[in-house]
Amino acid sequence: MNWRISIVLLITIILLGHSLSAQQDSVVLNTATPVKTTDSAKVHKHSPTTAMLLSIIPGGGQIYNRKYWKLPIVYGTIGASSYFIYRFANRMVMYRNEYIYRHTEGCESLVNPQLADQNDENIIQLKNNNRRNMEIAIGVTAILYALNIVDAMVDAHFYDFDISDALSLRIAPQILAPNMSLNRPAYGVGINLKW
Repeated sequence: MNWRISIVLLITIILLGHSLSAQQDSVVLNTATPVKTTDSAKVHKHSPTTAMLLSIIPGGGQIYNRKYWKLPIVYGTIGASSYFIYRFANRMVMYRNEYIYRHTEGCESLVNPQLADQNDENIIQLKNNNRRNMEIAIGVTAILYALNIVDAMVDAHFYDFDISDALSLRIAPQILAPNMSLNRPAYGVGINLKW
């Protein structure tokens, strides 16, 4: 590399690094308003454990976290999956009873006339399909119930999380501490995060 370009690059980086290191502290206290001090015993901290325990009853943790808009979602999803459990269980019992009535003497009057055109293998297959669907619906309901609890815990954990406009990130070139083995400064990129 040409030595003139190296000198121009070095001077540019030194000037940029000098302007970055001469910055003032960005935290300024306003002395016109007094700083409030609070007693640590009086401060109510939003507890994820309390939210978890309250969400044992579906929606209780969401009410504790004041996320009322999530209640229809919680009740709708758990209610819908519970309905499918009920529906598939009733149909499974209907097909099971149909098979039992067909093979028990004296129960011919209990045979469902709507299933008269189905053979025994079809009745067993329909019973097994409805049992499988019921088990899937039970699993989905358990997962949705667990998600209700996890959602309440996460919301409670981030309840007091401060999202303000005072967050910033600045990336700029910087001269780092000199490298003693080469006896020259090291160049790099400085990242300043203000929060």
